[in-house]
Amino acid sequence: MGNKHLFTVVNNKQEMSLSTYEDSREFQAKLMGLWEQQQRVLGYTEETIALGTKCLNEFLDISNKFIWEVTMEDADSFYLGLVGRGLAYSTRRKYQSTISTFLDYLKTRHAHEIWERYKIQVPNLLDKFNRYYHRKDDYDGQVIPPRPEILERFWHGMKEEMKRARKYNTVARDYALFRMMELTGLRTHEIIMMDVKDCRFDLGEKGKVHVRFGKGSKGSGFKRRWVPMLDDVDLLLKWYLKTVRPLFTSDDEGPLFLSENRERLNKHTARKSLGRRQKKLGFTDAEVFSPHQLRHSFATRQTELGVDLLTLKELLGHADVATTFNYSNPGSDHVEKRVRMAQEKWRKHLLNFDKEGE
Repeated sequence: MGNKHLFTVVNNKQEMSLSTYEDSREFQAKLMGLWEQQQRVLGYTEETIALGTKCLNEFLDISNKFIWEVTMEDADSFYLGLVGRGLAYSTRRKYQSTISTFLDYLKTRHAHEIWERYKIQVPNLLDKFNRYYHRKDDYDGQVIPPRPEILERFWHGMKEEMKRARKYNTVARDYALFRMMELTGLRTHEIIMMDVKDCRFDLGEKGKVHVRFGKGSKGSGFKRRWVPMLDDVDLLLKWYLKTVRPLFTSDDEGPLFLSENRERLNKHTARKSLGRRQKKLGFTDAEVFSPHQLRHSFATRQTELGVDLLTLKELLGHADVATTFNYSNPGSDHVEKRVRMAQEKWRKHLLNFDKEGE
């Protein structure tokens, strides 16, 4: 990988730099280690970090260069190889996202150091001709939200479990966490990365939550947004902050949801806990739902209540309304409900108009 010796030009004379091949290999390993550390700071699971590292190593091995030496042609050749292996579009996009995220990290944190060592700028590998974007076939299929009766059974079961559980604190925490997912449509990572300070009861009608780690698009980084506390989310959070979170820590600040060792709850642990608690309540494999299905349940319920797609897009934090359209799965009587809602709206409007004219 790379040249055995690296050269710089000083005073028009070619002189060997102090960076040998082994030095450069150690330096690259250091950069990747720092990047992995930064991923942990952001709350990524060890599985996700390991997958990203594997992707980077595969790219570097095939290009046979150090990361600061690769070119757009190397990237094109690598992506073409992924196509030749028959990998799905979504998989190829994930490869590209990992590589571009690492390069963005280097540009932000280590560009000066790389320039001082090699007089090389961190390369740009993407343009409009080789960038992978979200597209319709990027999804494995339509996600079906859990049926209302399934959700009701789950929430009832969790409440009963709280009455007799040996570890009340973790059951109550999980109830608040999963219920909040269903009522706000937040992604697992978004809600896990929230701090107490992100619960702003002083904003809006009943309060808003500040999503600081929303999913970005096209490598744009995290996208922030405010989500109103709908459907009594304010009451849920006040109950949790007053009676449940103090069982984990006496600190009024810090992560909203904590593990038993008083650290931020891991999103992988949260996902596993949802499945485990459903199994414990006797749910069959066909009935068990995921955190992502709770997000779809939120979208479906809001659509049935008459929320338009553009508003729902903002609530869910989507970049494209086409993505939001795939999240809504209203019932068979949805059209009739919307017609009745529209008729009732106009009926009230006309009554108010008549009263004003009297």
